[in-house]
Amino acid sequence: MPRRAQSGVRPAHWLGLIVILAVIGGGGYALMHRATDPMTGITELSTDEFMENATAMSGNVYKVEGIVDDRLDKWRSTDGRLFSVQISDGTGSGTFVPVWVPPDYQGANIQRGQRYTFKVRVQENGVLEVLELLKV
Repeated sequence: MPRRAQSGVRPAHWLGLIVILAVIGGGGYALMHRATDPMTGITELSTDEFMENATAMSGNVYKVEGIVDDRLDKWRSTDGRLFSVQISDGTGSGTFVPVWVPPDYQGANIQRGQRYTFKVRVQENGVLEVLELLKV
């Protein structure tokens, strides 16, 4: 007597289909909600090296993340603005570095107490010139 073919789908097939749909859905969600760092590939500024000999680093471009402490200058905004930025070194204490925003910079409004990520160039006098900034 010949065997009859089974009709219907087995529970293992349903489980496999659910797993495949979950993987596709999760991958699509991850692609749509991924965060990109626009400053990828830029070297982080070593505060130890900067404090030791900032002029040796002049002309180089670095990434700095820190909290704006205060505005250091009292001159007109047409000459740019100079800020003190506290960079955390992971030990609980921070290093303060001078960051100069050129007068022609058209980026975000900088406020005290806010955390920013800066793309900076070290000038010959050791001041960090802002090339780009993002509020974190």
